[in-house]
Amino acid sequence: MFRPLLTTACLLALAACQSPATAPTSGDTSVAPQPATAIQGRALYLERIAPPPGAVLSVQLIDNQLADTPAAVIASADFADVKGPPFVFSLPYDPAKLRPNGLYGLHAGLRDARGTLWFVTDTRVPVTPGASAPVEFRMVRAGGEPVAPVAGTPWEQAKARGSVFRGIGTEPGWSVEVGGGTTPRLSADLDYGERKVEVAQTRRTSDGYVGSTGDGLAVSLTTKRESCSDGMSDTEYPASAILTIAGKTYRGCGRFLTE
Repeated sequence: MFRPLLTTACLLALAACQSPATAPTSGDTSVAPQPATAIQGRALYLERIAPPPGAVLSVQLIDNQLADTPAAVIASADFADVKGPPFVFSLPYDPAKLRPNGLYGLHAGLRDARGTLWFVTDTRVPVTPGASAPVEFRMVRAGGEPVAPVAGTPWEQAKARGSVFRGIGTEPGWSVEVGGGTTPRLSADLDYGERKVEVAQTRRTSDGYVGSTGDGLAVSLTTKRESCSDGMSDTEYPASAILTIAGKTYRGCGRFLTE
């Protein structure tokens, strides 16, 4: 009887020492969800026409507060041979490029195989990176004419349009351009491009420009040659700019484009 009892005791000891890693488990074994690193979306248009053959949907994630700097584009992707509308896409992005309390938007366009722009977003679509809900937006019909890529920085593009001064600011994002001549035109994009202001003719002053819009809004732009920082990046500008429209003031920086 001694040997069988000893064998049974050894087997019980081994069972008691079994590793928890090999023991059967029960309950919820699902893995905790990871932070989203892609924006899920649906782009559509209302016109009852099929997309062109070989259609390509281009989507960009933009940092609205850095719209005029090289760091503005957080992510960009082309989706070839899309089917729709709606055009379903997943835009990957690097969370390390996001800033605390940043404001972000999407820009999208649909082109055919020749590069002709058919549909495009007419305003930046607000988006919150990391949100679980897909973002859906509508594109509007473009002119249907071939659109060549625009070369150069926004400052070089403004100079090519004949502007002599360009200013930008943040919170909310805005930009202004002034043309050449004795009574130059002034155009401004306000509130991250949501609002546009045009002055057909301005009057030069010792401090800048003054004028009014077609509906009577008073507009003034004060420029001063001094070192200026936009407060959002490390870029230093050679001029400061203060844009006032109907009593509301926008402060920022700028450049004289003919120098």
